[in-house]
Amino acid sequence: MHILGGGSLGLLWAARCAQAGIDCRLILRTPQALEQWQARDDRLILEQQGVQHPLQVRAELADATSPIQHLIVATKAWAVAGAVDDIAPRLTEHSQLLLLQNGLGSQQSVSQRFPALRVLYASVTDGAWKRSANHMVWAGVGQTLIGDPQGGQAPAWLQQLSQAQIAWQWEPDILAVLWVKLAINCAINPFTALHDCANGAVPVHAGAVFPALLADLHQLLNSQGVALSFEQLQQRILDVIQATAGNSSSMRQDLAAGRRTEIDFILGHACRNARQAGLDTPTLDALYQQLRQHLAERGLPLD
Repeated sequence: MHILGGGSLGLLWAARCAQAGIDCRLILRTPQALEQWQARDDRLILEQQGVQHPLQVRAELADATSPIQHLIVATKAWAVAGAVDDIAPRLTEHSQLLLLQNGLGSQQSVSQRFPALRVLYASVTDGAWKRSANHMVWAGVGQTLIGDPQGGQAPAWLQQLSQAQIAWQWEPDILAVLWVKLAINCAINPFTALHDCANGAVPVHAGAVFPALLADLHQLLNSQGVALSFEQLQQRILDVIQATAGNSSSMRQDLAAGRRTEIDFILGHACRNARQAGLDTPTLDALYQQLRQHLAERGLPLD
């Protein structure tokens, strides 16, 4: 099994596989990153509830020569296209990909890039962050839903995730799951980035805008065939806010670190699809523009 991406989620999955004795290779982006990784003797530290577990995970670059059978793509959404292009020469007609990205849009681009391969999509709710390049903290145990947008049953190789004690289940309608997750991200992440607050403070900072935004998001979900009432969507979002009240969203973390955000695959994707569906979503559109301005003022990319 190969894991593409040395971010917090990629390291978490690599660590869980290593703990279970599963042969796993981490694919890093640059020769410098690989050199630094190997200088630490392939050491990866998984920290959970204050306890540190030292592990060993071998790493390589995308241009290594061995073919890849099962590839887990754990990069940021905006990096997916370039990352899979780099790895493409190592894929065979039997290769399968599992995509762990936030938002929507990047997954479809990979499916279009490799129409003959089985490309699985996932929704991941684990909380993880990096203390350093080889030290990651598993802040919150979540669940992973995996499915094939083209249909079919779960492939046998996913049982390795169970061996690694990654809680997952097969989801027949993975696109509906990802649309709901996108709506939740649209309702939480922008406010955490704009107001530099934890998830639990979102309703206070959003104020009167919040119900109007949820109404726009509900319209959007209905246009995508997601059967969820306004009250159900509202409750889902409030439940997530409560369950992750002390957490810092990935968008807030990216902004604080001066990194490119996934705005285009969250709010951008939502606004584009609302327009394509002929919907009037003024609150969603205004929030997108407000966040773009916020990023521009800080010299960060708008896509």
